[in-house]
Amino acid sequence: MSRNISRTLIPVAAAIVAVTATTGAASTPPATDTTSPTGAAVHALVTEPPDAAALSIPRDFASVMGYRPRVRDAMVENPWGDCSSPVPLPSEFDSACKAHDLGYDLIRYAAATDQPVDPQWRRAIDAQLETRMHTACVDRTDTGPRQACEASASVAAMAVDINSWRQSFGTPVSEPALPWALGGASITLAALSALLTVRCLRRRVHIGEPSTRR
Repeated sequence: MSRNISRTLIPVAAAIVAVTATTGAASTPPATDTTSPTGAAVHALVTEPPDAAALSIPRDFASVMGYRPRVRDAMVENPWGDCSSPVPLPSEFDSACKAHDLGYDLIRYAAATDQPVDPQWRRAIDAQLETRMHTACVDRTDTGPRQACEASASVAAMAVDINSWRQSFGTPVSEPALPWALGGASITLAALSALLTVRCLRRRVHIGEPSTRR
């Protein structure tokens, strides 16, 4: 990969991290709301251990939303959730995405049961997703794959933040035009991942080459 491409992608990656850091990651957990079942559940979801958070889910959630949340990988999640992305994301993000889907479904539950929706709920849920995706990258011991994973987490978090901002941090809704809006971020992610992989391979080859100096 040429140096010109490297010089272009590195600032883009830095911008991605900066944008993400000023949106979801900067969010603080919503205050405990004892008057709203959903508010209490969202607060528990982002601040409490999974077993305690699971107990906070409203009793009629399953009948309203059509499924019962489960605890898995130290998270409360939607067992049918997934990472909605126009490009494949690291498999390490699966549990975080399913937990994020549950958080969004809690907001949808609030809307379906005529409860007010606090924008801080969505901000906190998005921030939790970002933190968990970056945490999932730690298990990659090699520098190149770990950096690619971190780049994926940053781009995915940025895309989520943009979509939440577009929807005024209200009730999440599906929008067919969203993949087009994420196209630029997807291209950047693919190019950046390729750059990091090539760098890692070159480094390994260089280290493994015998010295030709005498």
